[in-house]
Amino acid sequence: MTSQWPRMLVATAGVAGLTLVVSLGVAMRSGVGQGPIGLADAPFEVAPEVDLPTFDGERFVLANRADGPVFVYFWASWCAPCREETPIIERLWPEYRARGYTFAGINIQDRERDARAFLDEFRPSFPMLRDTENVYLDFGVYGVPESYFFARNLEPRGKLFGPISEARLRVVLDALETGPSTGR
Repeated sequence: MTSQWPRMLVATAGVAGLTLVVSLGVAMRSGVGQGPIGLADAPFEVAPEVDLPTFDGERFVLANRADGPVFVYFWASWCAPCREETPIIERLWPEYRARGYTFAGINIQDRERDARAFLDEFRPSFPMLRDTENVYLDFGVYGVPESYFFARNLEPRGKLFGPISEARLRVVLDALETGPSTGR
């Protein structure tokens, strides 16, 4: 009977492995992981307090931006999707700024010199902040990139986990001025 134990273990592992492969195949054919990642309700009813320095030496106070829609983007220099998204956000910034929006990028979990090198490379013109107060914890940030959307009067409208395309960002931003949700 002891000689059957290794064969039973190998057979069980084989069946488990085959089940995993079949499950992953079914998930991929069903489109799991193909849509926008993680659009959800904001984890707070009132916008967290933000009073942070920008990389330019100014102060950014979120409460002073309540007169229009606000997009807050958490990023880090080591984040590959952030490197893809920053040019998209920069491309949309002039258009949405003219419509009364505020954009703010908040750098987290990064060395200042690496963050500054990222900024030198991408040259974003919207406010880029240093999270010297760990406000990312108040927002409930799990990782980067992560975005938060507020309607006028800093009414929380949603949170987006993971990378975002230009088309998706436009839909969510436009919903801030026109509807009660972020276009889910």
